[in-house]
This record gives sequence, C-alpha cells and structure tokens, in this order.
Amino acid sequence: MNMQIRNANLDDIAQIVDVHINSFEGFFLTTLGRRFLTLLYKGFLETESGILRVSCIEQRICGFSAGSTLPDTFFSELRQRHWFKFFIAALPSLISNPIVVFKKLFHAIFYKGDGIETLPNAALLSSLAVDPNYSGKAVGSALLADFEEQVSHNGGLEYVYLTTDKNSNERVIGFYTKADYFQESQFSQSGKRIMLRFVKKISNKEVV
Repeated sequence: MNMQIRNANLDDIAQIVDVHINSFEGFFLTTLGRRFLTLLYKGFLETESGILRVSCIEQRICGFSAGSTLPDTFFSELRQRHWFKFFIAALPSLISNPIVVFKKLFHAIFYKGDGIETLPNAALLSSLAVDPNYSGKAVGSALLADFEEQVSHNGGLEYVYLTTDKNSNERVIGFYTKADYFQESQFSQSGKRIMLRFVKKISNKEVV
C-alpha cells in the first residue's frame, strides 16, 4: 500500500467532506450538511494558523486531519469572515429542528477551541477522520503522527490537544491513549454531552 500524506487544497474539499460524512455518521456537524462542512474545511485552508492534511492511496483521499496552531483565535477569525454563510448553510437543519439545532449551532458558531489555560503553547487537533473503507490500514496513526510533525515544525509548539466523547467511544479513546495522549480533563458540552480533553507533549523543550 503506497500512502501519501500532503497538504490539502481546494480541489480536495469535496472528498474531505465525503470522508467526514462517512466517518462521523449521526454527529451534529454532519447533520448540518455538505454546504456547512465545505465552509468549515475551507476555513482551515484560508486561515493562516489552520492545518489541513490529507492521506491518499492511489490518488484517492482516504483520511484527513484538521487543526490549528492558534486555536484561541482560529474560530473567532473564521466566524468573523463567514458567520452569515454558516448560518445560511445550517438553515435547513434549523428549520426542521429549531430548538435542538439552534442550541448546538450557537455552541458550534461560538466555539473557541476549548483551550487549556495552563498550556498556552498548544495546538488543537480539531478533527481526524479515516474513510471506513480504509480502516485497519494504519491511516489514522499515520495522519496523527504527521499532524504532530506539522505542529512541531511549522508552529514550534510543544503540545497537541483534542476533545472527544467520553461515552460509547472506547475505540477512539484507546487510539489516542495508545499514541501517548493522556486525559487532562473532563467537561460537559451542549448540556449532557460529556467530553474528554486529551493532551500530548510533542517537544522535549522545557516549559518556560
């Protein structure tokens, strides 16, 4: 299997959205539709601190990673640029289920990255997805290692963090634990959704 990992470009966005939909079936962001997801992942390309990498096998995108070296400002910058477009993209879902969608959409639009005050020099891994058709081929592990390398080389940061669901999520939790991520904290999101924040030190520099 010849796998290549590279920077994404605009021509890749449609396939990235496909991988997201196939990987995160039933998740809230997925229910907002292709138009919303297209805007979101384009944002990682348009924003200087954004990272969007794709894994390709035989010219087909089989997975991707998305994140930011400046998570405290990334989402606010994205919101300032495209808040109205995001709202319009989410409008069909908002009309069909206004109470639930409005509450979650408000959180999504005003999301600040769930940063860690004690670790200001940390990058956020916002999303890592592998097409289910390519599961078991170590695509996720390769993308994760590549993302850490991008952060270390391009951002000069020392830590990577991410958030994931606590409940019914043993496979994902095990994946990050095996990759030397440790659980830093637990918090509630959108009411009853319990989230875990995982952190990994990717640099041997001493914290100043």
